[in-house]
Amino acid sequence: MAPKDRAMFIAAYSRLVAEVWADPATERQLAEDPRGLLAQHGLQVPEEVEISVVRETADAEPNIDVQVRAWEAAVDSGVFTLFIPRIEPIAPGELDEDELDRVVGGIDASCACCCPCCSTT
Repeated sequence: MAPKDRAMFIAAYSRLVAEVWADPATERQLAEDPRGLLAQHGLQVPEEVEISVVRETADAEPNIDVQVRAWEAAVDSGVFTLFIPRIEPIAPGELDEDELDRVVGGIDASCACCCPCCSTT
């Protein structure tokens, strides 16, 4: 795949994944009409190519190279595997008093540099 085509694919795939994560209607469309969803993002999959959607587990590290290879091989293999990484919501928690002070004051206690941007007077 030419670098320009690769970049266009990655951009379209990234937008698709972000929308699936952000919009329940898009997530439903992924389950009901993945071919249509891909087409809406500029990724035309020939009718003779089956689309397999794989929802990865939260601890799986997304690998864009695997997705690019799946896209490139789809016509020859007859199957396009669309990987959608899962995201898990961040557990709610509370900041302790020191963490809250750093957030409000804009101070990072882990900073050990001496530059004026990190110092307060």
